[in-house]
Amino acid sequence: MSKKLIQYALKSNLMGVNISYGKEDFSFNLNAELAIDENIINREVKEQPSSYAFLNMLYKKLIRAFKEAEKKMERKHSQLFLKYKQEKEDSGRSLNNDSVKAKINIDPVYNELWNEFIEAEHQAMVLEVCVKAFEQRVNLIQTLSANIRKG
Repeated sequence: MSKKLIQYALKSNLMGVNISYGKEDFSFNLNAELAIDENIINREVKEQPSSYAFLNMLYKKLIRAFKEAEKKMERKHSQLFLKYKQEKEDSGRSLNNDSVKAKINIDPVYNELWNEFIEAEHQAMVLEVCVKAFEQRVNLIQTLSANIRKG
């Protein structure tokens, strides 16, 4: 039986993780980081907590960056809503909410903030996957370590 998912994981660029936080960039292959070498299981046991802590800390920082990006975008949306709501149509009436939303959606500054928000959310979601994978890795290391001790 062919294990297609393993083949994809080994070959795909999806497992290449690129994360930016502040002025730091982090790149790694998740598949390689998750690999467990039974020949150095004691070292794996010792190093796992540091890797997991780093990923989890970075994840929490990215969640905060994501929430800050969301807040900036919402603030800009509110500013633009108030600005455009005060504009008048040719008839002298205020713009309706749909027209105001349309103007906001084409505003370049708002669109830039929207893109930053999407990227911040994406990076946080990618790190969430990495953290969950490392949680599974710790269980595997514990099982392998126990099996080696028994053997």
